[in-house]
Amino acid sequence: MIQGIHHISAFIKDFETTHHFYQDILGYRLVKNTVNQTNLKMRHLFYGDYAGTPGTVLTFFEIPRIGHTYEGAHYFGRVSLGVPAGSLAFWERRLDRYGCLFERDETGILLDDPDGMKLRLMEISEVISAKLATRHSDIRQEEQIIRIVQVEICTNVPLEMENWLRENGFQGEAGRLSDDMAGSFTQIIPNVLAEKTRFGRGAIDHIAYALRSKEEVSRLHDSAMRKGFVVEELVDRGYFKSLYLRDPGFGRIEFASLEPGFTLDEKLDELGSTLSLPPFLEAKRAEIESYFGGI
Repeated sequence: MIQGIHHISAFIKDFETTHHFYQDILGYRLVKNTVNQTNLKMRHLFYGDYAGTPGTVLTFFEIPRIGHTYEGAHYFGRVSLGVPAGSLAFWERRLDRYGCLFERDETGILLDDPDGMKLRLMEISEVISAKLATRHSDIRQEEQIIRIVQVEICTNVPLEMENWLRENGFQGEAGRLSDDMAGSFTQIIPNVLAEKTRFGRGAIDHIAYALRSKEEVSRLHDSAMRKGFVVEELVDRGYFKSLYLRDPGFGRIEFASLEPGFTLDEKLDELGSTLSLPPFLEAKRAEIESYFGGI
């Protein structure tokens, strides 16, 4: 059964700008500094709560010469991040102090990250636990971002997209599907555009949904094959096992295991402090480090 959103991955232009925004302004922790396992010259950054808990994690592929995004018939839209009830006034002051452009509506605070990925800070009736709260910033536990609450899929095949998600274990009302476990939602937004989306800065490459174990990922793979879904890849990433499918709009959807997690190769209090590689890439460490100046 789907355990909620595991992570969301997007494209960025440079590490320094992204790091400042997510770590210094929003208060996220860099929990894994690694590489794209299919392109070892591309940095892959993971940000989340203190432990990098699935459901909190945003990841970024750094492509220095990346172009602009042009949204077309099918793309992943705004990501809503849950903050504690009553904290939006704090976030307005903080964003204003750092010179971030934003607007406020009835759903929360709307803003873009430095590469143009659309975000929303939305109040929910939760507070992050002390053990998961980040410790590096002046943002109090009572005001910290808690988790990913919702992601939008904008598509010109909304019914097909909804039916596809339901076949993969989602449920809920029309147009707003839930996992009924972690309290995260996927909003299907009908789109009349016909042109193909062109991915660039700020575009979301894929949404990853969580399954409890590697065995569940393998079982979903078998089910997808029987149903004739477009299976892109089944691969063990070290930190989790992943199944990549193409949805009806040909967007990339990942299903990732909750285990073993980011402490596979780093201690909890050291997450993100070095260039981290899963065990099967350790033999290539010298080559990989050469691409990033030894870090």
